[in-house]
Amino acid sequence: MNIVEIVERGVRKAESLGVSEAEVYVVREHSMSVAGDVRGVESIVSGESVSAFARIVIGKKLSVQGSMISTPSDIDVLIENAVKIAKVSSEDPKWVSLPKRLGLSMIFDIVDERIRNPDIGFYTEIVKEALEKPKQFGKIAFTNIAEVSLTFSERAIGNSYQQPVSCEKTDFVFSINVKAVDEGAESSFSSYYHAPTLREFNMSKVVEEATNVATSTLRARPVETGKYQVIFMPRVFASVLQALIVPAIRADMVQKNRSPLANKLFSEIISQEITLIDDGAAPNMAGSSPFDDEGVATKRKTVFDRGVLRTFLYDTYTANIDGRESTGNARRAGSSNTYPDATNIIVLPGSSSLESIIRDLRKGLVVYGTIGEWLSNPVNGFLNATITHGLLIENGEVKQAVKGVVLSGDIYRLLKENLIALSREYEVVSNYMVPAIAIDNVTVAGEGGG
Repeated sequence: MNIVEIVERGVRKAESLGVSEAEVYVVREHSMSVAGDVRGVESIVSGESVSAFARIVIGKKLSVQGSMISTPSDIDVLIENAVKIAKVSSEDPKWVSLPKRLGLSMIFDIVDERIRNPDIGFYTEIVKEALEKPKQFGKIAFTNIAEVSLTFSERAIGNSYQQPVSCEKTDFVFSINVKAVDEGAESSFSSYYHAPTLREFNMSKVVEEATNVATSTLRARPVETGKYQVIFMPRVFASVLQALIVPAIRADMVQKNRSPLANKLFSEIISQEITLIDDGAAPNMAGSSPFDDEGVATKRKTVFDRGVLRTFLYDTYTANIDGRESTGNARRAGSSNTYPDATNIIVLPGSSSLESIIRDLRKGLVVYGTIGEWLSNPVNGFLNATITHGLLIENGEVKQAVKGVVLSGDIYRLLKENLIALSREYEVVSNYMVPAIAIDNVTVAGEGGG
């Protein structure tokens, strides 16, 4: 099936039924995964699917439907059902239109031929090597689980105003969980590489990180309740941004008064040391694409410029409400309407080395892993996360491994008033490119907390 032709057929079908506007989005995916554990390579799975989604508008009535399709005529059935539902839907008084200008951004490194045309033997060998690799970095460490997954996707989208735009993209994920065992004590840690290509894939680096954290956090225990200097390593910093900052810069959350940043455009919100960018056209990043999920070209935009809030993230619907243009941030989750979301978040690094930042800690925690940060409250910016992997540092020296204590605080105060430093080193964590960040005076609930 030619997915561009299916898009065109779907739009024509909808228009023949007298709709005001129609949009059809089709995705074809070829996927494969290879997984192994302590017993060796355990599974190889592959498959292909074609999914179609339609947004149908009749006046201000909207219907969004989706399904798997196996023949071109399946799109006709999907459109007919979507039109029937649109006719009986309630009007949305805020509806203006589908996007009237589609386009593509030029992006490099989002297609890798080794993923488009995969060699199963090559990826099996990666998993086999990963099963043995931790032994090079720690005698008490071994691989619990290792997996590679790869996807080649083709996307096409068009609407009543514009001819379809289409693109190809590949996606590669290598993940590993390493366990360390010593005299009855156990610790494990997971690490991964996720990008469109294998260009920057370094298995040794990924495995070494997982092994070092697993071995260094053996015999972890809580620390006393108090105020600490805290270094969020890049993976944790990315998770905090995803839980608290990204929801707050989404235009739909702002318009629903569910963001503390409402009415604060062009205000200094966080430290002048922090510049945060959303870039859907960054090379070799997981969130990159020539266009968003409604066909609008992606682009780079500065969200926080040296601490000052410059823009929110918009799709077409929210942009129309505010009299703005879409920022190319439309996302759709299954058969639902689009909403604005981050593409790739980039925080510009600082000038201090991570080694020097750790050395300068008087009483601090280096945090490699947390859980529960997704339960933090983006409506008021309150951080709440439990440390699973951390180290207590006193006067630059490691004193003990740490787990089972809770970090909390107002994220905006922490990022504005309490910022110590951003490291000059940075990591790409899926669709986040961020440094480590050191923050002062973080509340930690641990032993003796009542």
